[in-house]
Parts: sequence; C-alpha cells; structure tokens
Amino acid sequence: MQTITAGGNAPYPIYVGDGILSDLPEILRNILKERAFLETQVLIVTDRNVARHHLHPLTSALKRGGFSVSKIVLPSGERLKSSSSLYPLLRSMVKRGMTRDATVVALGGGVIGDFAGYAASVYMRGCNLVQLPTSLLAQVDSSIGGKVGINLPEGKNLVGSFYNPLFVLSDTDILQTLPAREFSSGLAEIVKYGLIWNRGLFERIETFLRSHLQEGTRPTAKMIKAQILPTREFLGGLILDSSRIKAEIVGADEREQGLRMLLNFGHTFGHALEQATRYRRYLHGEAVFMGMRMAALLSSSLGLIKEDVVERITGLLSLFPLPRVKGLSTKKLSAAMGSDKKKRGGSIHYVVLERIGRAVIKTGIPDRLVRECIKSVIQEQ
Repeated sequence: MQTITAGGNAPYPIYVGDGILSDLPEILRNILKERAFLETQVLIVTDRNVARHHLHPLTSALKRGGFSVSKIVLPSGERLKSSSSLYPLLRSMVKRGMTRDATVVALGGGVIGDFAGYAASVYMRGCNLVQLPTSLLAQVDSSIGGKVGINLPEGKNLVGSFYNPLFVLSDTDILQTLPAREFSSGLAEIVKYGLIWNRGLFERIETFLRSHLQEGTRPTAKMIKAQILPTREFLGGLILDSSRIKAEIVGADEREQGLRMLLNFGHTFGHALEQATRYRRYLHGEAVFMGMRMAALLSSSLGLIKEDVVERITGLLSLFPLPRVKGLSTKKLSAAMGSDKKKRGGSIHYVVLERIGRAVIKTGIPDRLVRECIKSVIQEQ
C-alpha cells in the first residue's frame, strides 16, 4: 500500500494498493481517533452493481472492526445525481439517527462518490466522509479533490460543494469486477493527465497499447481490459501517477480559480455530449474521449499545435471504443455548452494544448472555430 497526500489546506491521505479493502476498518478507526471522533456509526452508500460484489465483505469487515454499520443500496447511473434522489437519502440518514460525527462511506464509482459525498457535505452542515472508489475513473479522478455534487436538467454538476473526505482508499483488486466498458472509459482521465501535465505518462500508454493491440484491428473494451488489468505493475503505476498529478494540481488550486481548470481538458465538450444525450448513451470517460478529440482540433485551429501532433493525439484516442449515437448535432452540443458551469464572465474557458504535456486556458474563441471542431468529430462517429 502506498500513500499520497492531497487536500492543500485540509490534507487527507489517498491509499493505493492491491487487496487493501480489508484494511479499511483499521485505517478508519485510527483516523477517527486522531481527530477525536468517538462515533462508530457508519453508513455505506452504494449502488446495485457494486453491492453484488463488494457490499457484504465490506460490511462484515467493518462490523468485525467494532463499527455499527447500516447500508443504502441505490440504482446505478448518472440519473441518480438529482435533487429527487438526494432528499430521500438525507431523510433516511435522519431516521437512522446519524449524527454529524457519523461516517458516510461512498462505495462506488464517480456517481456514488459525487452523490453520497454531497449528501455528507450538507447533512448537519457536514459529517465524516470516506471515498472508496470502485471504478478506474473514480480512483484516478473523481474521488480526489473534494468536488461533490448533483446535476440539474440544465447541466451536469451545477449544484455542489468542495468537501474533502477523511481519506480515499483505492483498491486496485476491485477493478477485476469492473465491466470492460467502464474500465476502458476510466482510461480517459489517465490519458488526459498525460496530455495536460505529463508527456511521459501519455507516451507510456501510447507505447503499451501500440505494442499489445493488434495493428489494423479496432480494439474492443474487453481487449483493452484484458491487456492492461493483468499487468498490475503497469496499471498500478498509472493509478499512482495519475493520483499524484491530480493531488498536486488540486493542492495548488483547491477552489478552481486557475490551475485546477486545466483538469477540464475535454470536459466542456464532454459534459455537453452527456447532457445532449440525457446521460443515457455515453459513460463519462467515453464523452471525455470525444471531448478531448474536439479540444485537440481546437488547439490546432488556434495554431497552438501542429497537424502531426493532432494526428498523434487522435490516433491514441481513436483506439478506445465509443458507442455510435444517432441524432447528435453541432447545434445541440453548442447549446448545451452554453450552460456549462465553467462559463465565467459570459465566456467559456476552453482548455487547449500548447504541446503534449502542457495545457493552457483560452477565452474569446470564435464560436465558428468551436462549431467546426465539434462537427468534424461528430462526422467521424
């Protein structure tokens, strides 16, 4: 087990390792003791898919560790992140007699982490939170940085808080039960870190996939998972390096006033794709893969990177399978981008590349250029 520190002014540890889920009771007990919390009540919030594999062993381990454990199993999917789901959860917490010293354990992917985390942040003005991410995407991205929230019909994550957990525990062994499509989708955020921050990380992924996937074939999600998951040293390295990058950026800019905005590379486009398809067609990482292709084209249109760099980037991104979606239009996506929460002062802040490994923020980009990039990627689908 390795430990990374995140959180800036309110630091918390991120534990990464293989088979470390069983260490949760001891870690939680020690951290609660350090912070003088005497309450042993724990509420596990998870979804049906994760519960089948991991709820029982986690519940048993916590009970053996002396904790009073209750659990709530919710439907899976992005539509869970809504006000209509939030208030029943909060009322259930009241009925269970939870105090502000009780602990919410968010056991799941990014949706559960965001949703349960937001509930913890507002319940009695904030109770203890532990992030236990079970998807690759959540382990390298959404569980780190303290962002929690829910969606509105007008856009994704428009209601939320910055709320740090007591700690994050990322057990890479859990990824064995992750569906192949979810695993492939989770690699989007790792590729993103390489593009915006660490060229070497991008090149490691590029080299590995080029050498392990048969040239000329269109890889499936199962093929990608089958190649990467067994290579525990390679996969563990990707997760550790990605977690360090996220922690470093967030530590320097917890409230997203500048540097942290670089993490939105591909996300302004990606969130619009999710909203335009009502969160039913794309997994988050899949939308980000498409969004990064649009952002790379935009970088080229602005004269920041050359065509051969765009081809190299899109060549890697195109290895990851995406669902084919009918009815997407440039007009629909442009309209969805208008409600993005990253819009400030009436302008959308676009994250673009100056080179692989270095991103910058640009505003005032002509709508015409943006629409051309959107149209180009949509037509390739």
